[in-house]
Amino acid sequence: MIFFVMTLGFILTVIPIVCSEIAGNKHLTSMGISQPIGNMEGKEVRYGGFYSAYYSAVNMVVPAGTITGMHDSYMPISAIGMLIGMQVDSFFGGIGSGWINMFIYLVIAVFIASLMIGRTPELLGRKISLKEIQIAVSVSILSFSVPLILTAIACFIYMNYPGGGDTLGWLSNKGPHGFTTMFYEYVSCIAGNGSEFSGLGNNTSYWNLTTCIPMLLGRFIPIIGAFAIIGAYRTKLHAEPSFGTLKTESYTFGIFLFSVIMILSVLSMFIVFIMGPMMEHFQHIKL
Repeated sequence: MIFFVMTLGFILTVIPIVCSEIAGNKHLTSMGISQPIGNMEGKEVRYGGFYSAYYSAVNMVVPAGTITGMHDSYMPISAIGMLIGMQVDSFFGGIGSGWINMFIYLVIAVFIASLMIGRTPELLGRKISLKEIQIAVSVSILSFSVPLILTAIACFIYMNYPGGGDTLGWLSNKGPHGFTTMFYEYVSCIAGNGSEFSGLGNNTSYWNLTTCIPMLLGRFIPIIGAFAIIGAYRTKLHAEPSFGTLKTESYTFGIFLFSVIMILSVLSMFIVFIMGPMMEHFQHIKL
């Protein structure tokens, strides 16, 4: 069931990135530039648009931190798939971290599903109480609130610093793309990914210091939260499965688990997608 959820999430992360890149940039097409293998700006010819996009999608969910093309040159919709893959960080995920985050989502999903159908919330033979769900929800909220808060602070400084962006020299592209660039930086750090949009002048004291915050919190908070839940589990007696136990191994629960992941992680970033990638996409349509 867990493998099914991870695979489904991975496939849905791959689709928007690959489709956006192989479709190419219509503005280059209008200039008479042929794009038989898709959007090749910032990519290696030996890989082409499809394989570069696919590799980027794999890198988002593993995460490896390696790239075959400059993400700053990808199409706007591709950024949505990249951000989802890193933010969720449980569609296979990194070594250890993928299962930790999935475990947190499992606790939340089991608790919600059990209350919805009037069954006892149990996972791995232990009952889930208020303490476990509070820890799990706190970890989930932290995972998306930290990048949002730090991006908001960075935007405020960028807009109000004497001399503005020209003095800071942070962004090579301003507007919605610049906003996505800064948000991507912090999401990449909290996911332990290591990739960037490559349009950010980030070798400064500000970025070097502020990115330490999501790097530390993105790894240690889920670990601490998972161990706290496990510690609470150890004090409870093993409960044998009964008629009232929610069957978490079914594909029905797998779909519900995937829906919970999407609601907690993706919808929480919906306003970011609107302000960044979607606004840039609509600007491309209007040009």
